[in-house]
Order: sequence, then structure tokens, then C-alpha cells
Amino acid sequence: MRRFLLLAPLSFCLICSCKDDEIRTYKVASDSTAESPAPPAADPADAASKQEAPGAAQTDSIVWQAPKDWKQEAAGQFLTAAYALPGGGRVTVSKLGGDGGGLAANVNRWRGQLGFKPLDDKDVVGQPLKITDSDEEMLLFNLTSENPPADAQGILAGVLPLKTESWYFKFSGPVDLLRKSEDLFMEFLRSVRIAGSRKSAPATTPSGGKKIHVTAPDGWTASEGSSMRAASYGIAGPDGTSADVSVIPLPGDSGSVLDNVNRWRAQLQLAPLASADDPALGKKEQCPAGEIFISHMTSTEPVTDGKKAAIGTAILKRPDMTWFFKITGEATLVQANLEKFETFVRSTTFP
Repeated sequence: MRRFLLLAPLSFCLICSCKDDEIRTYKVASDSTAESPAPPAADPADAASKQEAPGAAQTDSIVWQAPKDWKQEAAGQFLTAAYALPGGGRVTVSKLGGDGGGLAANVNRWRGQLGFKPLDDKDVVGQPLKITDSDEEMLLFNLTSENPPADAQGILAGVLPLKTESWYFKFSGPVDLLRKSEDLFMEFLRSVRIAGSRKSAPATTPSGGKKIHVTAPDGWTASEGSSMRAASYGIAGPDGTSADVSVIPLPGDSGSVLDNVNRWRAQLQLAPLASADDPALGKKEQCPAGEIFISHMTSTEPVTDGKKAAIGTAILKRPDMTWFFKITGEATLVQANLEKFETFVRSTTFP
């Protein structure tokens, strides 16, 4: 079975695969509810005492930026931070000393919580997400069933192993919710920085001054989206179908095209591409804002609400910032809007 992490990252990209009875793997590791004795977690008050902006958090080791609409909760004994998401689900941040008991042990513990069989150590391989302005890498995991029942639960997570400690970022909730909110979780993971690095401040949201001008086509309706979006639109189709369009700026390089495309393919339960030379990856072209890379993909099986889904994407890299454009939703509706989507991306200008 194939798995993605996220979060790549996001980014989210080098999809790891493992053969299993029912689970695909993105990659994920330890979290908040440690079931075996563990070293004390970072002091929950530490992050709160160093808040510089809504959602910003800093410890002695790392810094991150949570979306402003995530509600921070009491962390608990083994957590550094916990958030409730507006649409449901919970994200936790925790720390364990050393390697936290080992990557495979943590992944298999979570698999056990979800009713999946354990994997051999060699099959527990996370998708790498490079931490901006650092040599460190986070490992991403996706523990969700291929064809889950309506009430199935899943886990998306990122594991950041450092020299003397390991950090765990875990998003848990119903599988359908995880799939719909995966990009948001990836935005959160990409905000993580090593404290004291050249750019250790958490990534800023669009309200922090990252402006873009785009022209939306007829039939697209501006929507609020998440706090991390610079622009957001909804598309209504027949029979209650819908599609979502997002424009998201992320600091730094934010991963290779291959990594990002493979992350999106994992969302549609498609096998990862092995090479950046694969024609299925997409196409490059020049637009007024710079060079863009466009990629489209469609699921071969129903993945959301009993329907096939499709994703159209564009990546625009500029100095110190990568812009991600994405349309996702019911396959027929997305495909009908792909030409509009490409025109929309080409309309991009910056003030």
C-alpha cells in the first residue's frame, strides 16, 4: 500500500510505499498520548510564554506557526501544544528525549490504535520534508485506509528527529476530514523552524504582507478559506458537487516539484512517480509572474463521498517564497475547470 506527510511536504512528496492489508502510508510518528514511559515533554507554558503573534509558538528547540483559526487547548501532561480545528479533528505537538523509542515503534503503536497490523522496521519509511534554513528533515506519515467506512479514523503526522530529542506533530480525526484538511496540516508543518536558525521566526500568513493579484473567472465565488491562504474560491457544480481553489504562499523553496506532485498523487491514492523526467509529472511554462509548473491528476477509484476526485496544481517559485495554486474536488467538475484554472494562474501579478 502506498503512503505519503503530509504534510511533501509538504513538499509532502516522496511517497513511501509499503505493502499492507489496508493502509497506505504517508508517514507519521509519535504524538501526544504516549502509551509507554517517556521522558518529560517540553513545558507547555514555554510555548505560550513566547507567543509573538496569534498561533506563533516557540520552544528552546523549534518554532512553529499555527493557523489563527485553530483553537489552542490545554496541552496535557505529555504534550507541548494542542489545537482543535474549526472543521473538526485535533492537532498535537509533543517531544520525547532521544529517538523517542524508535520510529517503527511509534508508527506501529499508532497503527495498533487504528486496528492495522504492525510493519517490519524496514517498511517504516517516512516521506522527507526539509526544514527551511536548516539541514534537518521531518518525516511525514499518512495512516488512513484506502476505502474506509464513514466513521473510520486516521492519522497524519510529521516526525522531526533532532540530536537529543524527537518532535511529533499529529493530526487525528475521521479519514474524510484528514483528506480534506491535509494541505492545511502541511502548511502548518512547513512553518516549523529550528530555533536560532537564520530565519527562526514562524512563517507569516498572507496578512503579514504577502500580496498577490489574480483574476478569477466567471462562476468562481470568493471564499474565506483558511488563514494561510492569499486567495480562496469555491466552485459549485451540478448534483451538489463542488471544487475548491486555493492560493498559498510558503517561505523558502518548499520542496521539489516531484515531491509536491507525489504528495498530491497520494491524496488521490495514486502511485508515486519515480522520476522528475516522467511525462505524467506535468509541464513548465512562462507567465508574467515567472516560470510555473502545472500538473493535473485524477483518481482511478472513488476517494471522497463515493466519487472520483481530481487535482490541478501550479507551482510558482520566487525569491524566498513559493506560491502553490490548487484546484481540487469532484473529478468531472475539476476537469471542466482546468482550462479556467490555468488561465487564472497565468493572470498572476505581484504589486
